[in-house]
Amino acid sequence: MVQLHSATSNRSDPVQRLPLPSRVFCTEFSPFPWSSSLLAVGLQSSVTIGQCWFTEEDTNTTQFQWEVVKEIHHDTRVQAMAWSPKTSLVVAPKVVEFCTSGTDHKVRLFSSDLVEVQVRILKGHTDYINSLVFEPEKGEQLLTGSDDHTAKLWEDGECTTTLHFKSPVMSVQWHQEELGKVLVGQKSGIISLFNSLTLQPILSVDCGIAPLLSTDWSQSNALLLAAVVSTELVMFDLSTPSLPTSRRPVHSEGARHVRCSRHSDSLVATSGRPGNCLKVWHTKSSGGLVSTEMVVVGGLSWHLRLPYLAVGGDREVQLFKVSY
Repeated sequence: MVQLHSATSNRSDPVQRLPLPSRVFCTEFSPFPWSSSLLAVGLQSSVTIGQCWFTEEDTNTTQFQWEVVKEIHHDTRVQAMAWSPKTSLVVAPKVVEFCTSGTDHKVRLFSSDLVEVQVRILKGHTDYINSLVFEPEKGEQLLTGSDDHTAKLWEDGECTTTLHFKSPVMSVQWHQEELGKVLVGQKSGIISLFNSLTLQPILSVDCGIAPLLSTDWSQSNALLLAAVVSTELVMFDLSTPSLPTSRRPVHSEGARHVRCSRHSDSLVATSGRPGNCLKVWHTKSSGGLVSTEMVVVGGLSWHLRLPYLAVGGDREVQLFKVSY
């Protein structure tokens, strides 16, 4: 276990840097209450699973601590990853379960008791898989979205349904409080909700521009959608979905990632070019709260309950504390 001292007080600087052996390509805090201290980091040929102890949550901790609990080999570079709700370190035996997509267009399902690791490979997509998400209650189903213009629903290792689209699927999401709906974001700028049982369409919104590279469905407010499209951050309120509630220029040479804070519907993080720039915005004001340049940006992920944002970088994950 590593005790790390806070480095700085400027809010555009990270408060912690978690050292890693190589460049980070994706970064994911677990979105589930019983495993929210776990952070998964996807690298060139491995996945690092670590546990974070924050002073705000752990009365026995006087300073932030980070411990790598498992290093897992990965046959290719990690493209995207998602946590399963089956993951828990508070039960016996311990269970860590997650999935990844690789540059070989395959999905890998990993399950480990922190000693042995089981891997199951799911084949069916014919191009890069940009996004994956487990059904958030039981974790028996998996939804994936790909450059092959499809989203696929998997159960027990088999593809049960394929949805076809007119452009690459950049983002798929399944909300913990809206289990009956799934979200699909297309590169063309169209974001659609489908019934998660029948996969019949419920509604679509159009950002009006392209390319859409990332979306997020706010975990703290199920009516709030965010997307980065071309150079803009576009927000929708699903109670009045006909037009965006706001749009603002965020990255002049193209926005790449967007993530809504999981503990507050007022904070949204984006990254993009020029300069692999990371920004955090307050949704109800025009000003930015954080603006900083990174060597690389390998994913953004908010902690479930605390105001911390993890950002993948070059041989490290940086943690930012965002308060307003």
